[in-house]
Amino acid sequence: MTTVSDDSHDYELEFFGDISPDLTIPDLSRILIISKDQSYLTHGIHKFPAKFFPELPRYLIRRYSVKGGSVLDPMCGSGTVVLESLLSGRAAIGVDVDPMAQLITRVKTQSLPHNELDSHANDLLDWIDHTSVYPSIPEFNYRDNWFQPFVLHELGIISDAINHFSSSGLLPEFCDFFRVIFSSIIREVSNADPHCTRTVIRKKSIRKISAGETIFKFRDALTKQINAMSELTASLGMIEPKEVVLKHESATAMTIENSSIDLAVTSPPYINAVDYPRTHQLEMYWLGMIGDGPLSNMKRNYIGTETVYKREYEMLQYSSLSTLDPLLEKIFESDPRRSFIVFKFFEDMKKQLIETLRVLRPGARYCLAIGSNLIRGIPVHSHEILSEMATSSEVGFHLERSFFSGLIRHFIRIPRKERMLGEWVLILRKPEY
Repeated sequence: MTTVSDDSHDYELEFFGDISPDLTIPDLSRILIISKDQSYLTHGIHKFPAKFFPELPRYLIRRYSVKGGSVLDPMCGSGTVVLESLLSGRAAIGVDVDPMAQLITRVKTQSLPHNELDSHANDLLDWIDHTSVYPSIPEFNYRDNWFQPFVLHELGIISDAINHFSSSGLLPEFCDFFRVIFSSIIREVSNADPHCTRTVIRKKSIRKISAGETIFKFRDALTKQINAMSELTASLGMIEPKEVVLKHESATAMTIENSSIDLAVTSPPYINAVDYPRTHQLEMYWLGMIGDGPLSNMKRNYIGTETVYKREYEMLQYSSLSTLDPLLEKIFESDPRRSFIVFKFFEDMKKQLIETLRVLRPGARYCLAIGSNLIRGIPVHSHEILSEMATSSEVGFHLERSFFSGLIRHFIRIPRKERMLGEWVLILRKPEY
């Protein structure tokens, strides 16, 4: 995947941390947010590709909704919008088809009493240190290529310990917390390249892992995240937190009532940019989230998927959008499959826009942040396409304003020419009727 941005890197407004919700960001302006909160409270509990940094959704939530209102993220990923809505005194609804996203979001937004969590963690670590039973190790494709034998053994011990406490009656919220911490170290101790969004092995990137290091990493991560959870619990104790509702379903068919949501905020996936099931496949194998079928069966349910059938891209597909159809034609000349992937992404996004319009109250806003792609050497400015689509007669939003938000911190190390320099933020508004 290659991403593109505007040539100019000059910003009219720069922010170190939070943006005042009283500020109106000018239409078509360029802003830079220097994030300092990417690991604030439980935001850093688990790495997640293409992650929303907290300051932007925090501004949008506080600018375009009121305390006690409801905020929806229809493609919630690792739950940044959901957590920021909770911290801002709003009811939060997070929708995502990805099981890892649902688990991480559920754990990072639930308050766990420090004393109980710390006590259960000590019991868990004591079991890990003293067990004499040979651990259960799941079977999955190329398992012994992904992990060294002693790493498999140590991961098995941790997994067995969590399963033991789960079967012994430990409350699910504590078990889920331990599972997320366990998941957070799996990529680190594998042979996979830690800086690539896809799970691949590169000999130059294989880390040297020593015997005992896997359990040490789990213990260290557990200690850090117990402290983070304690800080979250204290923060929520100073406000009146509203309800969090998580829905494991498609963003194009949400089980949410008509005209019931006060604000929607999301950062949708990029065209063929992040293959989430493949990115998290090692974690999902260990957590038992992948069934007997191939990963491709799971991928077909994702917006932005590259898993398509040959019969679907034999003919050039058109969208009736002036910003998109010329691009589809150009891409089709060199790569019909890629042309269809682009077409399908925007068809899915149209369904999602219509669905979000349905659930929003009249006059409510949908704030959508998305960057641009380079597909077979052809720039695809997704914000322009989505702007035309959202305001079309088929959908029905009004485009209130848009602005470019620059990024300066990146979880994934990407060559500079391919690095995403920022996203366009579209502020769409549902008509009052």
